[in-house]
Amino acid sequence: MSVSAEAPTLARDSWAAEHDGDRTDRAGATRTRIGPLLAICGLVGGAGATSLAYLVAVAAARRSAEPVLVADTGGPCGGLATLAGVEAPRSLPELASQLAAGVALRYGLYAAGPAGVRVLASGPGLTSSCPHKELDRILADAREAHALTVIDCGTLGRDVDQVAAAAATHTAWVMPATDPGVSRGVHVLQAAPQVSGKEILVSRRDVHQPKAPLRELRRSAAVLRAPLVLVPHLPSLESGRIDRALQEAQVAIEAILGVLRR
Repeated sequence: MSVSAEAPTLARDSWAAEHDGDRTDRAGATRTRIGPLLAICGLVGGAGATSLAYLVAVAAARRSAEPVLVADTGGPCGGLATLAGVEAPRSLPELASQLAAGVALRYGLYAAGPAGVRVLASGPGLTSSCPHKELDRILADAREAHALTVIDCGTLGRDVDQVAAAAATHTAWVMPATDPGVSRGVHVLQAAPQVSGKEILVSRRDVHQPKAPLRELRRSAAVLRAPLVLVPHLPSLESGRIDRALQEAQVAIEAILGVLRR
């Protein structure tokens, strides 16, 4: 992967599978349609953005003949890599920094997850920022190489989260379906940066707290002018039963994928 003023995009084969278990017929070729980029943003800590990002990506990968990428923006938790059971060699901010430094990046951008999705997420790290131009370039290239790119942007508390979210074609805001979750989520939405593209409000069930009234959730979605998607409690995800979690969240995932198709 070389960088020059004459070649603002990444090398065509940068996303090609190289002995990583990915299907070779899904790798590397120029696509006739640029795939969407879905940013998953938690409105409060623990809203479930990472879980949702992974489930949507896995579901999309199982429906597509072309590759699907799920990534995060790095950070101290490494939650996406833990959930997926694989780690990429470098995080998204690290790739952007190396690209800015002129380092040739070829292959090994992602790890092939056992659930059939490409994973660009590493273990815990403390990166909070990265070169904006290079991050945008990587995300644009990812869209060209994948049927769908899903980015876990955390709670948008860091510079890198906001840059990744700004590049998205669709944004899913996630908050718990509880009174405190709705109250805090609405305040965060008011302060959140403007995003381009279509928005979705996702509200996740929390069995440890009483449910917020459905009318409050609908009111929040109406203010945002976005569809409301309700995600049930997913105990199977906590025990690593991905197939079961996909079944439990099937209606919600189909609703999100439907927005992406429109």
